[in-house]
Amino acid sequence: MVPIIGVVGKSGVGKTYVMGKLVAELKSRGYRVATIKHSAHDVNLDLEGKDSWHHAQAGSDAVVISSPHRFAIIRTMDHDSSLAELSRFIGPDFDIVLAEGFKQNKVPKIEVHRKEMGSDLVSEQEELLAIVTDEMLEMDIPQYSTEDSRSLVDLIEGEYCTKEEKAAVSLYVNGEPVPLNDFVRNLISNVLIGLVASLKRIPQATGIDISVRKKDR
Repeated sequence: MVPIIGVVGKSGVGKTYVMGKLVAELKSRGYRVATIKHSAHDVNLDLEGKDSWHHAQAGSDAVVISSPHRFAIIRTMDHDSSLAELSRFIGPDFDIVLAEGFKQNKVPKIEVHRKEMGSDLVSEQEELLAIVTDEMLEMDIPQYSTEDSRSLVDLIEGEYCTKEEKAAVSLYVNGEPVPLNDFVRNLISNVLIGLVASLKRIPQATGIDISVRKKDR
């Protein structure tokens, strides 16, 4: 699975600024980066009167807007999605995912802290990978200044990023990711690639996506 790191902190502490610095540094090192932003408010990308708006108004549960350079999916949800659910939509074509907010999700976190906003943190200490802060805290956790994104990415790179050529295999059951060890990952990859290779008029596979849904009778 693609590693996910949360960037958390109190409202107005500067999470988005830190996210931008991290993305720029990771991209400069050649990594493929995806970002997720949590919002407490409704997300509305389709403007009233536009075709996509009419699709949604007619009752479509998912609207996809596509152009030659990008696409967006607007999907009706009945709950606040977790990072595990959202990572399934992002897919495996990235080296790392940075998520702003989502402080309740159990992922490694970088907390952004400012002295003027109080000494308490929003994260559990055992979840913290690092702290971005304007004061040194009495905690045995790596701490960095807001502008020291280079050193922070050194830490992230050493812990979570890899450029090794491996088969990227992700398994989700009922929307939840299932961890795979190297043996199972290689087994699934080899079996699927072998099956596809045996089919007629199929080009050499560099990516295989399979979805299985059991329908209620």
